[in-house]
Amino acid sequence: MPTYKLIYFNGRGRAEVARYVFALAGAEYEDHRIEFSEWAALKPTMPAGALPVLEVDGARIAQSHAIARYVAREFNLAGDNNLEMAQCDQVLETLVDISNDAAPIGSEKDETKKAELKKSIFQDKIKTKLQYLDNFLAANGGEFFVAKKFTVADVAALFRLDRIIGDFGDDALNDFPKLAAHREKVSKEPKIAAWIEKRPKTNF
Repeated sequence: MPTYKLIYFNGRGRAEVARYVFALAGAEYEDHRIEFSEWAALKPTMPAGALPVLEVDGARIAQSHAIARYVAREFNLAGDNNLEMAQCDQVLETLVDISNDAAPIGSEKDETKKAELKKSIFQDKIKTKLQYLDNFLAANGGEFFVAKKFTVADVAALFRLDRIIGDFGDDALNDFPKLAAHREKVSKEPKIAAWIEKRPKTNF
């Protein structure tokens, strides 16, 4: 079995989906967290000068989505065939689109403008994608995004839906009952729940 070392800042952020996959697989890995004060010295040594980075027996993999997909494939959580893998990718890419849609919110410093920006982004962009995901989930029976078992798509959705609630409020999923129920189900999966309970409490 390879040894895995996941390098990221002391936060959930772009490494958390990979951490969820490791947790769901019950796999051992080193969760190596660095402080921002260390980053200037470490940045030149990292592929693409960015984090997260996953080391697999010393070989380095960069880019958060490549890492999450790799870990999922390692532990049979990326779909059992090419169609299921593509279905996982559909969900993951839609979640990336949602993240990109929400990105401008963090740059707006004026609170009044930020509130208006949140409203317009949610109504004009994110709701359409949430409806797509809600329908996608319903078409597969409502419990899992792909096949009839947990995959990387389910834990990636948990992470992004938590962020959506954080950005847009507790009622953000009111119009998407399948997604809301799915988020609750995934968060209560025993291995995921145990990770959520024990992980460091951080600001991001």
